[in-house]
Amino acid sequence: MKCFARYILTCIFCLQAAAAALAQVNWPTPEVENLYKQAREYHSQGNLREAIVRYQQAIQIAPDIVLLHRELAQAYYLAQGYDEAIATLEPLIKQNVADAETYKIMAQSLVAIKETKKAKKLLRDALAAMPDAGTLYHQMGLLYENDNEYVYALESWLEGIEKAPGYHLNYYEAARAYLETDKIVWALLYGEIFINMEQHTKRAYDTRAMLLEAYRTLFTSLATGGIPRYGAEGRAVTNFEEAVYDTYIKLSPVVSDGYTTENLAMLRTRFIMDWTLLYAAKYPFALFARHDQMIRNGYFDAYNQWLFGKVENPQQYDAWMKFHPDAIPRLEGWLNQFPLRPSHGEFYNEKKVDGIFKKKKG
Repeated sequence: MKCFARYILTCIFCLQAAAAALAQVNWPTPEVENLYKQAREYHSQGNLREAIVRYQQAIQIAPDIVLLHRELAQAYYLAQGYDEAIATLEPLIKQNVADAETYKIMAQSLVAIKETKKAKKLLRDALAAMPDAGTLYHQMGLLYENDNEYVYALESWLEGIEKAPGYHLNYYEAARAYLETDKIVWALLYGEIFINMEQHTKRAYDTRAMLLEAYRTLFTSLATGGIPRYGAEGRAVTNFEEAVYDTYIKLSPVVSDGYTTENLAMLRTRFIMDWTLLYAAKYPFALFARHDQMIRNGYFDAYNQWLFGKVENPQQYDAWMKFHPDAIPRLEGWLNQFPLRPSHGEFYNEKKVDGIFKKKKG
């Protein structure tokens, strides 16, 4: 099931990338464009054999269109024709016409034939040429994770967030990684950013459950020795992570009777009020500014239901929906009208990741 799910996601992302590229292609003839569209249709249906035939036919007529070679290689890869995928992409890479998605497919194909070292070198070379390619940092992190090199994996995803803040998957992977550490603040932030960027997939739903678990873990940390000793002076806040942590921890009584959606909504509302007074000017952060905007426009309660309600208590969420039938559609309309756009200047993670995976096995 896990392999099938990854196959489906790969299909979705490659077809999304193809759709974006399609708008920029100048087709030499309507016939080539039609063959490509047929190939994509077969591709989306999982009929890879027919998709490969159509891509090949299009390339016979228009061999200089890079998109056709890339999509043919993707179809080969999904059909487990890894050698064919590599042979298709090698000329693009050698002639320096490959884009980030092409390098990603090449790396995946190399890994599939147990050439992981070559795949890592390929991605390092590609990132040297395309340092803002978020998808390549994501792929590099997955390669490290598959080799149980968790520190290098997280470093790759963090580098991707810093260099390409608009690419969503690095937030997902980083949040998932941080959930296995004591630096739970980053799991909270990156998980919620990801949900805002990829709202309606199963992975986004699963990340909601992960986010709820991260809040539980955050406040459980109070019982692990983090309480100041009597007579000790308060610790000065020196960075963004500490500012977020301290602001939340001081509000722990709000969730003392449980991590319900209502309690979390109160917690997060009071957090934004305190954050705005204490730290917003020093640490501008798109996610918190978005929360403040939702509070001011009356969307924040619905947003917290949208974020936590179904994963926290499906029955209570259904009951809430019956009393507020228009709330979620209105919220989602607002979210689509004002998408979250993280910026380069808001990367406050100091990337201190050595030794943080205390819960990891091995």
